[in-house]
Amino acid sequence: METKVLNEYYNPVMKRKEIKVEVSHASAGTPERFSTRKALAERFNAKLENLYVTDMITGTGTQGTICNIEVYDDQKFASQIVPTYIRIRNLPADERKKLKEAKAEKKEAKPAAPEKAEKKPEKPAAPAKKEEKPAEKKAEVKPAGKPAEKPAEKTVEKKPEKKAEKKEAKKEEPKKAEAKK
Repeated sequence: METKVLNEYYNPVMKRKEIKVEVSHASAGTPERFSTRKALAERFNAKLENLYVTDMITGTGTQGTICNIEVYDDQKFASQIVPTYIRIRNLPADERKKLKEAKAEKKEAKPAAPEKAEKKPEKPAAPAKKEEKPAEKKAEVKPAGKPAEKPAEKTVEKKPEKKAEKKEAKKEEPKKAEAKK
């Protein structure tokens, strides 16, 4: 397994080195995260507890993996910053299995949810809803395909009145203009 440093940066705020490394693995699959972590700790002369592999990306059909690594100055500071799931990923396979089993046992050991429900006092039943007044006449809903029918009398009466008023107004205008002359 050969390593090539692509980018290295010291982050003074987080008190860590952020390194991007390409790991070559000819005629083999992507290396395990823990073995990569061990090799990189030796390469950078860092303690294993201070170095975390946060990301490993292998392109399809390639023989190289790009890794993002964080090397912390202090292990206490690292434990505060690095998320738990990253710390678990960086453990050897045996320790990860033990943690999973321990977590599963804790879930089984927890009291069941119904026991908690019994401890809580029961809430009083909600008051009955008041009876609503019957709604007055509702408009009939008609199918969308047919246009709503309007009363014939109203539409017929309004249109002629408006037209008649306009005609009378036009007739009066010339009469007023003639009277002014």
